Amino acid sequence: MQILVQDVDCRCKCNDQSTVFNDICRDELKSPICLHDLCHSNIAWFIDRSLQNEYTDDWELNSKNGIYILWHKNDYCEKHERFLMRALYVGKGNIGKRFRSHWKDKDFSNEMIIYFSYVELVNRLSKYVEQLLLDLYAFPFNKSENYGENILYAHFDQGEVD
Repeated sequence: MQILVQDVDCRCKCNDQSTVFNDICRDELKSPICLHDLCHSNIAWFIDRSLQNEYTDDWELNSKNGIYILWHKNDYCEKHERFLMRALYVGKGNIGKRFRSHWKDKDFSNEMIIYFSYVELVNRLSKYVEQLLLDLYAFPFNKSENYGENILYAHFDQGEVD
């Protein structure tokens, strides 16, 4: 079930909220994980390999493990001064190693700039969160076990995309 709250003066749906992820985590986990935290923690970006040489080693993420989401700017709402970000991929593991692999192996030339957010978690929680997201949302770059039908969006302000 998705609950959507829309600003009647704006068609961008900047104030939409989906509570299904949070509701499931609250029911199934002793210490629930919030979707907002997954979307808005440790945000950074990289440029497709066709436009820039690799610099992913500069991120110092090799010691970090957890869950991450790759994002693309989908639209902008001038009224709320927020970017509508569409989730492209969800993954887990060693964050530095996984980002280097995505940079080398995935074609992001249409998107050009890929944003990411991540949360450090132990592997078993990362597996749970990744699978729950795959069950709920359709990620265009995920191939395996991606049964979700909804599209995961987040709204980033200017400070989060700089």
